[in-house]
Amino acid sequence: MKRSLVVVLLFMASCSMLNASPYASSVISFTQGPWAEDDYGDPSVVLGAPPSADTYDWPISISYGPWEPSEVVSLGHCGSLTIAFDHQVMNNPADVEYGIDFLIFSNTFFSTDYEGDGRILGAYFEPAKIEVSQDGITFYEIANTFADQLYPYTSSKGNFVHATPPGIEYLNRQPADVEDDYLTGCGGTQVDISNAIGATLDWIMYVRVTDIDDDGMADIVGFADVVPEPATMIMLLAGIGLLRRK
Repeated sequence: MKRSLVVVLLFMASCSMLNASPYASSVISFTQGPWAEDDYGDPSVVLGAPPSADTYDWPISISYGPWEPSEVVSLGHCGSLTIAFDHQVMNNPADVEYGIDFLIFSNTFFSTDYEGDGRILGAYFEPAKIEVSQDGITFYEIANTFADQLYPYTSSKGNFVHATPPGIEYLNRQPADVEDDYLTGCGGTQVDISNAIGATLDWIMYVRVTDIDDDGMADIVGFADVVPEPATMIMLLAGIGLLRRK
């Protein structure tokens, strides 16, 4: 009887997590630094799914990032943005979604040889520090990972909740070929909660990004929980349940 109840509860929990919005649900705070353009100061644009095309119906790709005020918020020089999810973002094991737990979308893009054969020549980055929290009070910096950096995101894959394989080579390659290497992922900065400095976190609910004091100003488009496939999610929850029983 107890075992059946555990299974039912795990199933209900998995359904609840799968039905929750995978995207940032609320803006907790926003302080825009100087030098940002006035039109790019609406933090609510980061809520919900990132845009798949601009107002001219040009699809977002790894060589054409979002750029309109309705799509992007600029942090400004050393500005900061804190968002919350409406659920716990779990720390995925290394063998699930490459160990990636959530994504931060920005207007990073690959620059191409538009006067030549179109191959990728470089990347346009404006990095920002990433911090995570369980309670919205105590934050932990994520080591060696920055928002508004790899990978530029694409709308061609049709989803924003799966991780891109790490280590994709892009220089001197055609954008379409690089996008093919994304597999089921869509890009974005890929964040592993395991890289939090000074803490071991099973989950988080808050993310803070802060522009780094350099020549650029980071721009943010959205946030998404990396959600394993339903069958994988149920197996993970079941495993957690068994571990807790032991």
